Amino acid sequence: MLNTDHLQTFLAVAETGSFTAAATRLGFTQPAVSQHIKLLETHVGEVRLFRRVGKTMQLTHAGEELLVHAREVVSLALRAEQHMLGLRGHVTGRIGIGCAPTSGERMVPALLAAFHLKHPGVQFAVDVGLAEHLFTWLGNGQVQAVLVDEHPRRRAYDVLELGGEPVACIAARGHELVRRASVSMADLSDCPLILPQRGMTLRRTLEDQFRRQGVGLGQLQVVLETDSAAVAAQAAADGLGVAFVPRIRLPKTRDIGGIALDGPPVEQPWFMVRQRGSAASRPVDELWEFADSGPGRKLLMRLGLNAPHAAKEP
Repeated sequence: MLNTDHLQTFLAVAETGSFTAAATRLGFTQPAVSQHIKLLETHVGEVRLFRRVGKTMQLTHAGEELLVHAREVVSLALRAEQHMLGLRGHVTGRIGIGCAPTSGERMVPALLAAFHLKHPGVQFAVDVGLAEHLFTWLGNGQVQAVLVDEHPRRRAYDVLELGGEPVACIAARGHELVRRASVSMADLSDCPLILPQRGMTLRRTLEDQFRRQGVGLGQLQVVLETDSAAVAAQAAADGLGVAFVPRIRLPKTRDIGGIALDGPPVEQPWFMVRQRGSAASRPVDELWEFADSGPGRKLLMRLGLNAPHAAKEP
């Protein structure tokens, strides 16, 4: 019979692409991971499950065949364990969480810390990436829930709107636009701009704002693109240009001034997403309910999110 511990190790190597990374995730030594894989290969008929390509361990054909079954077996074993412990009122298990960079990296730890006070038996693993990667990880089971700044618009997912994140337009305190009472998006087309990297949702949100106010993207003078709010804020403080930074990520410094923009405020919605129709584990269900509860909503508001708008079906 297949050993579920060996299968969990196999999945960790498959998902991280490295014996070392899998050992870190599982809290094992690297030799222990190698031994688990060797024993598993022996048990399934002396076949190789991984091959080394550069610095990455990739699945062989046999490994690909085992992958789906391994996920089913491990998932079933974990659900059985969680169910039995749940009979005694305990919630235990492990949740893989994916989050978008910048504000997601601020919200997820705070949300998990508050949730852990209620359910100390739950462990977490957090991966950070752009939306396209997060939904791939969600689909292949690497993570069970994701926090993203983009609605997936697909019926394959359950979507919980967490709230809207205000975005500030900033520049060095001595910048002439900081002194103005009102600034249009068209005024910004004459300034060096510090924008989120292409592919980030906030970049698309800002580009939509410029278009709606009659500013062509070809008119923009982009001097820096970055996925780091800290880099964008520091570059603005140093006088490189005008930046857009989530308010909850603004550094406490006197070197930055806010620019009062005309029109509706720039706001970035945030969502928690999970696969629809799959047999979610109890810890994932509990985390979902916590995020949608009164205490969870109050926590998100303290982190700077505005109350969510009415949810819309894709």
